[in-house]
This record gives sequence, structure tokens and C-alpha cells, in this order.
Amino acid sequence: MTSNNLTENDEDLLHRYLDGVLTRSELESLEQLLRSNAGARAHLRSLATIDAKWQQLAMDESSTLISDAYSRTQDRSETTRQRGLSIPLCASLIAIAASLAIAALDWFLPSNDSTAQFETGIARVIRVEGQATVNGSRPLSQGADLFSGEVLSMSNGLIELAFRDSGVHVIATAPLQVKLDSDQHMSLANGQVKLVVPPQGIGFVVDTAKRRFIDLGTSFVVTASSLGSEVLVLDGKISVESTDHEPASLMNEGEFARFDHNGKTKKRTASRLSLALPELSAAATNVNKRSLAGFAVGYSPSAELNKKPIKEDLIGSQFLPLIQSRFQDTGCLQPLQKSEPISFRGIAGAYHDFPQRTGLEPYAESGGWLSWYHGNVVPPRSGRYRFWGYADNHLMVAINGEPVFEGSRRDSSFKELGISRTDNPALPCLIAPAGFACSDWIEVTDQPLQLDILFGEVGGRITSGLLLIEREGENYEETFWGQPKWPLFLTESLGDEETTELNRLREHMEEKTMGSFSIAEDAIWKVQEAQEQKTSNTIK
Repeated sequence: MTSNNLTENDEDLLHRYLDGVLTRSELESLEQLLRSNAGARAHLRSLATIDAKWQQLAMDESSTLISDAYSRTQDRSETTRQRGLSIPLCASLIAIAASLAIAALDWFLPSNDSTAQFETGIARVIRVEGQATVNGSRPLSQGADLFSGEVLSMSNGLIELAFRDSGVHVIATAPLQVKLDSDQHMSLANGQVKLVVPPQGIGFVVDTAKRRFIDLGTSFVVTASSLGSEVLVLDGKISVESTDHEPASLMNEGEFARFDHNGKTKKRTASRLSLALPELSAAATNVNKRSLAGFAVGYSPSAELNKKPIKEDLIGSQFLPLIQSRFQDTGCLQPLQKSEPISFRGIAGAYHDFPQRTGLEPYAESGGWLSWYHGNVVPPRSGRYRFWGYADNHLMVAINGEPVFEGSRRDSSFKELGISRTDNPALPCLIAPAGFACSDWIEVTDQPLQLDILFGEVGGRITSGLLLIEREGENYEETFWGQPKWPLFLTESLGDEETTELNRLREHMEEKTMGSFSIAEDAIWKVQEAQEQKTSNTIK
């Protein structure tokens, strides 16, 4: 036996988890151990805690400290090296909670708080968008520590934080009032919180007025207001308890429940979120005078490209000069091969067979593909609009040559452009942990404007996306979990068969992937006139 009455196998599971080398079956064993053994949870927290590392990091320059921190892990990772692996401290922390990968460097940066304050802090602010205060007075900013018993309030905006010992990651949106009771417990009076709970945080509690939600190894969203509370389980499962001492119940991935202020429950069960999206069968090459035309491109199937695995976004990088030239300089596309002319049919669902359906094949699959649609369109009405959506991997919209929306995943080279974007994690999304992305508001008139859309894949065939449009002031029907059914962004009217297929896709998304959209004729940005793409002959 080892510490905390754990067996050597238990200890090995904990260390292998921190080293990021667990197999799927071992991860299941670890989760079962952590659910049933409080000592195992406490021991994992003690192994994973960064308090001692933080105090040392706060005393020295970060560049030196990262090297030192790496060196201090060498003794413990000797077993790992014997397995052929050597993982530094920062990688272990990322393995603890993948959702904290972006914030890892911020976590290690020293703050202005005193050492005494740090020692009692239970959580730390990763970012703030808007104005947030503690106990009604102390303003919060990035890097601020939060302490047990404090009440966090926001009238507008978003705040992201992480609990120090448990590794629980929280994104909360205003209007917000939440009390941090302890490192394993928060009480939500008003607002919406999305939690991602790593194994050592199992048992984390969120209290609302009428319900208590207890994590069992999951990610979930809780909303609270004077009308009651709601919960949506994104992954794993939770336990739900009532303040009226009703029997506890379990909720699983995809389940949603609403509890009103009288304690009445409305519950809906969806299918598993991980089911694949279907692919539309509409002919991508159906180009006519009303079409926003374009083409798909990829690398030729050269043996040199396919000989080794691709670890970077080649196709996205290839397009950067084109974007930076406001879609005027097409010279960067000369090395690529081109599909048949294609028409923009909206972006919705899976696109696993898109290269085949557009005539791009054969091409170097590992190098990825991108479709580019270009033309002049007329907005349906003047006003302020914003785009919503996501893609695996590339999605970008430009108006009059200026990129206005980027809904790509983190591995897209489009991130280098710094396009303004807001993630909405409380709106669940199958392929994007950050939820739906949206653009800033864009004001347009009813005059023609240049529209460019880029959509594609870094490498491989598993591709999907969704591009929607919202007009300010419009009222939209909402899904059962509260997402507005914004219209699918279209540039021409669809035929009956396409509309029927899109409606089937929408129903599939609502039931199985927690997404949705609507089809609105009065939301179509129609092509001004039939014109051959000036770019269509640039690639031979």
C-alpha cells in the first residue's frame, strides 16, 4: 500500500494521468477510482497542485522559471522516460484539463497579490470581458485571485476562471451573481456558467435556489434566474438533488432540464452529442447566373507531400497572402490544383466527400483543401448584422475585402490574422469546446458589396461547419436549450429537395449535436448579377 491507502496500481494510474499517457481503458479505471475513493481525489489534487511552483515562479523571471520547472520534474518523470516519454510540467497541467491549454501561460504569470493572499486563494481569473467585481466593490481583472466566500458579480460581459486545486474551469456570462463557497462548491444566484471538470475535480457542486448539481466527471452548463434554473449536460453525467429532499437523479450527456421557481421540472433527453453529422447530397457544381461561384483547391497528389505526416496548416498558410491583399493577389494559389466551378449552397453539416463531389480529387489529402467563393451580393435590408458559426477547420467571411468573421478551430492559420471574434461557450457545439463563435456587428446598406467566403479542412476528411446570420432587432425562435435559430447564410433561394434535406439536417442537429438553424427567404444575400469569377482562370 502507498499513501492514502492506494495500491501501487492506483498510484501508477494517477501518475500516468498527469503524464498524459493513459489509455482509454485506464482512463475509465481512473474515473471509477476517483468517484469511489475520496483519498484518491485528494492525492491527485496534491500531485497536481501548482502552489509551490507558483511561489517559486513569482520570485524569478518567467523565462528562467520555465526551464527550472522543467528540470524539477525530471526526477518524477524518470519512469515516464523509461516508457519513451518525457513530459514537462506545463504539458502535465494541460493534460489535467485540456480546456485550460490557452490559459496555462497566464496561470504561471506572477500577479501583484501578496504571497499571503495567494496562499488562501481558491481560484484565479483567466480573462474578463466587461466589468466584474467581488463583494460589490473590488474590481476584477486578468490574473486576480478569488477567495473562499467571495461573491462575484457582473452586469455585462464574460469572465473565465479556474479553481486552483481541483482544476475546474469555468466560463460565466452576465448578468451574473455567484458565490465561491469553496474549491469544490459554488452557489449561482443569477447568470450562466459552463464548467469543464477534470477527474480530480469530480464531485464539484453548483447550487441554485431549488437544485444542487453535482459533477460526476463531465462538462455542463447551469443557468439561474428568479424564474428558476436550467442545466444542460454536454459530456459525461451529473447528479441532480432537490432542496425539498426529493431523491437524487442522474442526467447524462445531451440531457436538458428546466426547473421553475416552484420546483416543477421539465426535462428533455437528446441522443448522444457525439453522433456524426450527415452530409448534404446537393450538387456543389450546380452553378447558375444567381450563384455565388467559386472553386475548391488542394495540393496535387505528389509523393513528396504524402510521404510524411503533415503537422501544420499548409493550405491555410497558402491563402494568407490572398486575404492580406483584400482578395486581389491570386499568385499564391498558382501551386494548387483546382476543382470544377462550384456554387455556394450555404455551409451546414458534414463535408467529408466534398473534394470528390467538386471534382478536386485526386489531391494530396494530408495537405488539406479550401473552397473560395467570391462575388458581389446585395444584403436583404440595410441594418446591422453579425455572423455566427464554427468549422472544422477553416471558416472566414470578408466584406469588401476586409475579413469580418472567423469561425475556425485553433489549428487554422487564419488565427494569425487577428480577426475579432467572440466565443459563446454556453451555446453547445459538437466540434468547438468554446461554443459558437460570432462576429462583431457589421453595418451595411442595401447597396452591392464584395463577398468572399473561405471554408475547408487542414488535412484528412472529417470536416463539418455551420454559418448563420443574425440581423439586429429581429426575433428568432429558440431551441429547447435557449439558442436562437438564426437563419442559414444563403446567397440564393433553394429548391424543394435542398430545403427538405436541410430541414432533416436541422432536426438531426437539434436532437443529436445541440445545434440548429432556420431557412429564411428574407435573409438571403442575393448575388447582384451573373458574372464569371475573375479568379476562375488563375489556376491551371
